[in-house]
Amino acid sequence: MMRRPLTKPMLVAVCGSLVLLAGCAAGAGGAKTASLAARDDPPRAATRTWTITLSPAPDDLALAQIAFRGAAPTVRVTGTSLQVAVSGPFGDDYLASSAVRLRGGPRALVVLVNRPSPLEDPVDVRMRVTALRKLGTPVVSRLADPFVRAASAPRPTLCDLPLHGVALSPSQLSPLRSRGAPLAGFAVTNAVAQAYDAVCSLPFAGSFEQAVTHSGAGSSPPVPAPSPPPVPPVGKLPGEGCVPAPGYACPGAVERRSQR
Repeated sequence: MMRRPLTKPMLVAVCGSLVLLAGCAAGAGGAKTASLAARDDPPRAATRTWTITLSPAPDDLALAQIAFRGAAPTVRVTGTSLQVAVSGPFGDDYLASSAVRLRGGPRALVVLVNRPSPLEDPVDVRMRVTALRKLGTPVVSRLADPFVRAASAPRPTLCDLPLHGVALSPSQLSPLRSRGAPLAGFAVTNAVAQAYDAVCSLPFAGSFEQAVTHSGAGSSPPVPAPSPPPVPPVGKLPGEGCVPAPGYACPGAVERRSQR
């Protein structure tokens, strides 16, 4: 008679052990699942990539500024932190990019010169930009065709460098990359500085505009002026003052030949 009462506590103990084992198993499984979820979650990419399209008119240029917001004060644009590459046809155009060394946060300037040629000249040039996230959030502004732009047009938003009306100097830039034949007489930083000055109505060299507007590989050479026709001889015979020019004969000599 004593065995029956003892059976119930034993069953409860066994059931309790099973519940604990199940709970432990469930807890272990949950921990494993959480660990797998954390392991499978991809880390945040260290870089961001986007595309910029520039469309300057033939024999003109376009300028883009890539500024970054929210970066640490010591962060600067370098050749490893920012890369600009052409994506697609390029033709005979010229691309130059430089980092700005002035205060105001990390930023870079990119200039594209449209040089018409017999090559596959695209209407739009797409650039693939890759930047480290530590530079901050990118803000892109651009302007095209400064040489045909009206002087009374509003000041472009990209003209915000702290220059106080003074032209941008090549020494205030660091070269990043370039593609295509360079402009005659202008290195990368010099070409970028001149392009910024032209876009922002700051003093720039007239030779830079000539290099942009007349440097196309497919431009027609100047047509030489026609040479004047030779002066006909004076008089009929050499003794009468006739001096035959090349391709001409004295009239008297021609008459004598015809009479023969």
